[in-house]
Amino acid sequence: MKYLLSSLLLIIVISFTKASTYQSQIGTHLIIGINHYPIQDAWIKFINKNKISGIIFLSKSYQDGINVKKTIHKIKENIHHKMFFCIDQEGGNVSRIKKNVIQIPAAKVIAESYTEKEAFELYRKQAKDLAELGINVNFSPVLDILYNKANTVIGNRSFGNNPQTVYKYAKEVINASLIENIMPVIKHFPGHGYTNQDSHKEMPVHNNIERLIKTDLIPFKKSIQFGAPAIMIAHILYPKLDKQYPASLSNEIITNYLKNDLSFSGIIFSDDINMGAIKKHYNLDTAIIKSIEAGVHQTIIIAPLERLKTTIKSINIKLKNEPQITKIIKKNQSIIASFK
Repeated sequence: MKYLLSSLLLIIVISFTKASTYQSQIGTHLIIGINHYPIQDAWIKFINKNKISGIIFLSKSYQDGINVKKTIHKIKENIHHKMFFCIDQEGGNVSRIKKNVIQIPAAKVIAESYTEKEAFELYRKQAKDLAELGINVNFSPVLDILYNKANTVIGNRSFGNNPQTVYKYAKEVINASLIENIMPVIKHFPGHGYTNQDSHKEMPVHNNIERLIKTDLIPFKKSIQFGAPAIMIAHILYPKLDKQYPASLSNEIITNYLKNDLSFSGIIFSDDINMGAIKKHYNLDTAIIKSIEAGVHQTIIIAPLERLKTTIKSINIKLKNEPQITKIIKKNQSIIASFK
């Protein structure tokens, strides 16, 4: 009986240790959205407990840079691991922080009205302002080529319809950001400009392989060769590359093409995995696992706290029966850590 009790106790301890390990591992692959100020203690506890890799600031609560700075300071005071503090600060309408940082024009305006040198100075000032707030990742520049005028989700966020122009100005964003220790993230690979549907709501389909290869991919290829450290994957279906999965869940596009064929060795972010393009077709926890399996290092998920807790719990259960995914997660941890 004594031996039986000892064995049962050992099993319980091992099971608890495994559950904790799983929890820590999946958290290192997640970027979560924060849309309230001041940040609630429950969120800080969640971030700490699950070793959440990073946060992205959202909504009117973080239109003032001072709120961003205070929140980053509070998180750093209460957590025990390094994090990515992310923002969408492209310029123009897509500038989440409206106060206490420089406001720069949209990409289209920059390309039409500013020299490369002038653009560099603007983007460097922006990067410096963001760094002073504590931001270390900016989801910019947009490398999508605006071919389809009906594509309002990209619109003036693009530097134009010429791949050389797009790369020329994107390079200035990359350079300016890196000088100020901000990680620039080129997006939305392998190209969102040809589509006319908004991936926030629906699953866009890019079915023109010639257009993709000869035009859309050029700024990405050149930026990778230039040394872009990070990239964001689009929630778009490219049937000629992968008939089943959108880019953000596609092993063929992320691992076989981006990593192997294009030799990209930087960090890979998904777009928000909770966007309509994905959640209308996939269960949330399944989509997160699939994105990691496909080659994504950091999956963005914007959801309420209780939904995040439920999702992580569900993923932990699934990981117990998916040792191969656990191996991928462990392998990715060193890559993620090297960029922090």
